[in-house]
Amino acid sequence: MPAAASPRIVLTDFDGTFADHGVVPESHIEATRRARANGHTVLLSTGRAICMVPRAVRELFDGAITGAGAVVEIGGERLCDHLVPEDVGRRATEVLLDHGVGFALEASDAIFTTPHTAEVMRARLSDGGRAERNAREILASVQTPDDLTAHRFAKISVWGSPVPMEVLAREIGPALRPLPNSVATDDSHAGELQLVDVDKADGMRLLLEHLGADVSAAIAVGDGMNDLGMLDAAGTAVAIDGGASALLEHADLVVPPPSGNGFALALDRLGLL
Repeated sequence: MPAAASPRIVLTDFDGTFADHGVVPESHIEATRRARANGHTVLLSTGRAICMVPRAVRELFDGAITGAGAVVEIGGERLCDHLVPEDVGRRATEVLLDHGVGFALEASDAIFTTPHTAEVMRARLSDGGRAERNAREILASVQTPDDLTAHRFAKISVWGSPVPMEVLAREIGPALRPLPNSVATDDSHAGELQLVDVDKADGMRLLLEHLGADVSAAIAVGDGMNDLGMLDAAGTAVAIDGGASALLEHADLVVPPPSGNGFALALDRLGLL
């Protein structure tokens, strides 16, 4: 495919799209550098808080949407930083504690959780190799304060819940929406709780406005339900094979997961390399 005629704005999800369990293929690193060298802007767009993205990964990009749209940064400038209202955050924390749920309150500079959940996170992340080195950097941001209800945050990650995500969201109230996903057992639920009026698509539009670019110039790449709004709004939608069916149905291009170098393949097919 010939090189793209004009500069494009690429926004890529992290987990399951750009990286596999935090490990980025060398082909994706090289493709990002080549696309930027060719005059295109490449941005990370992830549900992770910025403190959960390894510094070496952040430095690959021109900027980032983190917290699933809560925080938008480019060129060292922060364009927005949405936090869950204090009363909603307190109510959410109380509900999660009452249900004995494993959860993490994600802010830009720290992850707040219980001592037990912190140990679970350490066990899950410490699996050796490059992933372990990334884990040490991520786990350095984990805090276990005595009073979790006193801390502000942008998004909640949930796992090991005895009740569905939708039930947790109803008990908390209308300010947060659930993004559920399946886990190993039928009686355990996992996913995210985030502000109803914050989405990766909103972060993308804010970035495009800041850059003076039209949405038609945007290429969005993702695999999960929190990528759906971004892919729907972008000029070109790239879905990861094996990802959420709603993304695959509306994708302009479907590429393999990180193990198959899909992000690099997408940039090549779209003429950015």
